[in-house]
Amino acid sequence: MRTCFGEFVLDDVEKQLLRGGAAVHLTPKAYALLLYLVEQGHRAVSKAELLEHLWPQTFVTEAALTSVIKELRHALGDSPKRPRFVRGVRGFGYAFCADLQPVAEPAPAPGPGGGAFECRVVWRNRELTLSDGANLLGRTHEAAVWVEDASVSRHHAVIRIGGGRAVIEDCGSKNGTFLHGARVLQPRELASGDEFWLGRACLLFLCFEAGGSTGSVSSSDGPEGHG
Repeated sequence: MRTCFGEFVLDDVEKQLLRGGAAVHLTPKAYALLLYLVEQGHRAVSKAELLEHLWPQTFVTEAALTSVIKELRHALGDSPKRPRFVRGVRGFGYAFCADLQPVAEPAPAPGPGGGAFECRVVWRNRELTLSDGANLLGRTHEAAVWVEDASVSRHHAVIRIGGGRAVIEDCGSKNGTFLHGARVLQPRELASGDEFWLGRACLLFLCFEAGGSTGSVSSSDGPEGHG
């Protein structure tokens, strides 16, 4: 999903902040902070909540959060005294304060063979249909594929459907995303029948042509030490 605010575009599929079509450099923590604040709308988020989100189950001081806030404001050209994007809430935390507008995504191309196609993910006894565009996988009810497993992050991975392809990308998860036994470090294409892992949770990807049969199945193995 791509979201516009001011002169910026936040692309959660490519994991980039853009200004005028050019990428703005952010460290992973600064990007994660921006994304989380944007996802909360204009809700004020406490420092404790932000610390837990950015450094889960790790003790860090508020100075670490202050440092990431400074980096984010510098990248946005924002001022703490006259904020356009990140507003400080005295004695509490921070809130995103700019108006947000979704960026229209191009219409997906036809599926393999020129026809429409449907993709699904199977986890345990649940089979979930994916939509065109970005589909979030994680341990949150907001995800398109909700995986309630302690090894899975809230925003763990994204499967992007479009152009006759399905691509999986890790979202900086703590325990990693794995495909064909290898950790997903950059976007990887999925084929029908692929098993992939979110932490220790094993899922199955399926793709069907509309009115046809399941696509060809490719073999895959889970990562070493998982299961």
